[in-house]
Amino acid sequence: MADRVLIVDEIASQREELARALEAEGFKITQAESASEAVRLIWEDSFIVVFVASILTETKAANLADQLSQMAPEIETIIHQKNDTRSQLVRKAIEIRDGLAA
Repeated sequence: MADRVLIVDEIASQREELARALEAEGFKITQAESASEAVRLIWEDSFIVVFVASILTETKAANLADQLSQMAPEIETIIHQKNDTRSQLVRKAIEIRDGLAA
């Protein structure tokens, strides 16, 4: 599982910006462009945290977060808003990795 993070966002540029920021801190990143892809990836791999964009067209972000929590309760699932900065999200991932937040 190590330091794997899943980013779920339909907007590629937003996924990639967050991915680059997390990779700079040593995280291994997997990106999903849809809720259904995220569910598939949860079955295929292990993650310490999943960042879910607050706006998804396929489903509500809260519904996806609930589904992922039921599938893998050990994974911290965070719905991020448009006003959340990359640095805030990276800091949260670091806290989770280092056992300072859950």
